[in-house]
Amino acid sequence: MIGVIAPYSKFKEDVEKISAKLHVPVTVEIGALKAGLIKAKKMIKEYKVKVIIARGPTANLLKDKLDIPVIKIDVTNFDVIKTLGDAKKAYKSIHLFDHFNNQGRLEIETIKKILDVDIILNQYSDEKEINNQITEIARMNERKAIVGTAECMANTAENQGMHPFIVFSQSDSITEALLRAQETLENFEREEVKQKHLESIISLSSDGVISTDFIGTITVCNSIAADQLGVKSSEIIGRNIANIYFPLLKKLFGDYSNATKKVINNGSNKYLLNRVCLGGKSIIIMFQKADEILQMNTQIRSELYHKRFYAKYKFEDIYFKSRIMNETVSLARAYSKSESNVLIYGESGTGKELLAQGIHSESSRKNGPFIAVNCAALPENLLESELFGYEDGAFTGARKGGKPGLFEMAHEGTIFLDEIGEVSLSLQTRLLRVLQEKEVRRVGGERIIPVNVRVISATNKDLIKMIETQEFRSDLYYRLNILHINVPPLRERKEDIDLLINELLKKHNGDPALLSEDIFRVLKEYSWPGNIRELENVIERAVSVGPLFRDNILPILNLRSIKLEETDDLNSKDKISVTIAKLEEMERQIFEELMIRFDGNKAKLAEMLGISRTTLWKKLKQSEEIAIGEC
Repeated sequence: MIGVIAPYSKFKEDVEKISAKLHVPVTVEIGALKAGLIKAKKMIKEYKVKVIIARGPTANLLKDKLDIPVIKIDVTNFDVIKTLGDAKKAYKSIHLFDHFNNQGRLEIETIKKILDVDIILNQYSDEKEINNQITEIARMNERKAIVGTAECMANTAENQGMHPFIVFSQSDSITEALLRAQETLENFEREEVKQKHLESIISLSSDGVISTDFIGTITVCNSIAADQLGVKSSEIIGRNIANIYFPLLKKLFGDYSNATKKVINNGSNKYLLNRVCLGGKSIIIMFQKADEILQMNTQIRSELYHKRFYAKYKFEDIYFKSRIMNETVSLARAYSKSESNVLIYGESGTGKELLAQGIHSESSRKNGPFIAVNCAALPENLLESELFGYEDGAFTGARKGGKPGLFEMAHEGTIFLDEIGEVSLSLQTRLLRVLQEKEVRRVGGERIIPVNVRVISATNKDLIKMIETQEFRSDLYYRLNILHINVPPLRERKEDIDLLINELLKKHNGDPALLSEDIFRVLKEYSWPGNIRELENVIERAVSVGPLFRDNILPILNLRSIKLEETDDLNSKDKISVTIAKLEEMERQIFEELMIRFDGNKAKLAEMLGISRTTLWKKLKQSEEIAIGEC
């Protein structure tokens, strides 16, 4: 908003008329000098006026007393001549009232010669002097015209029975002033936005910020700096640094030279200082406590560490079409709505962690961390410190300041304990306490830390048998096994193999042409003791070796299916010798040798191979046909 202090009523009317034509919003009050200053301050407070237009001496006063831009309309010689010409028509002698600050600007002697009129110049500094001088003129009973620039002069003259003439400003001067004020307002508002942005940045800074102008007066002191100095910002802003005595402030300013990442001491505190000197005493200082920097660094590292702990997979990432796997995933989805602990049983490579991540991703904890721990991968003492954390100095090599455990980091989320059957009995006791009490105590520490964590565990061991042999605590088992999932091995869901192979080929950018029909057949009939993990390894190798896959990888796969090392019927030292030839010929050699070792017991051989008796019968028949063909 633009404010206007009008020296007389007609000026107010002219301003309102011209501003409406220019579409420049204004608020106008009539006043001069001190009265105009009072009204200007009221405008600023009530109407949020940011630029003021005023005339002559009143404008000069406002510029001295206000902190906002003031647009001045000067009283010109032309304006005075025009008004004196009107007064001359009725009076030969004229009293001209002019503010003493305007002395020398009006060409009085020249105007006298032009108009051929007697002009008596009366100078004043405020309204009181105007009233006194006009009263004295009236007392002398002189018949003279009163000419001036302010309405207060005219009112006093009329009250004394004299004829006042007000020096009017021309409409061109008012128009120019309004346009200048509008431009100034726009610039002011742009700078105000920039200033607010700068102030916000400074106030939100984690550093203490202090700056001075070119004479050393403090212009900026944010809340961080004020807190460190032990004062309020308002107490030092506007004061010169030479007149402020704080030990810390003195060390921050130092010798007024540039400084980058300089460490200064102030009592028991250390500060990291950056100082820029812009010449003379114009200085910008940014500083921060060293221990706060270290604390922030620790916090950032911890947050980054947490960000790695998230579930990458959902149930949609599990590929299947078999009925048994559909039932398994449906059960896991149902478990995701619960807060109870889950025990997942399955052979190695069946995708137990994938199910655990799916459960977490659809649970109420999905926005919390998901932390997976392989309990078989770490020795007991290291696993304990990883799970529960440790305090500073808990053991040799412990990190300074200690370290939070994975249970702490999994707070409000899920922790997945893979290979839970590998955990020692002593560590099982500590796990049981976490599950029962929902709290942990770091290694070497005394503080009890509450945690809210859901535990999903997994194993490929028979925990019931381990309980019987006292290798696993029964109370821990029942805490872990509130909800139970059995993940079927790949040999029990062979209808999923085609789908899995296609997805794995996409994952490894493989060409489906690598796998012919006979290779697909062998892959589907293979028992897959390593389950999906083994299948992925085979597909990855197929993609890597390309056309060599059939002759170099597939024979090995066929030999693996015999699983000599896993049977009681075959000595682990026994070998089956085959001649590297075509795939069909190698299969025939293998089956002939196995039939001899199993004394022709097809049922036992089929069970050992992990295939049905029908499939075995087809294999044997094919072998006989190949042998007849060779004869």
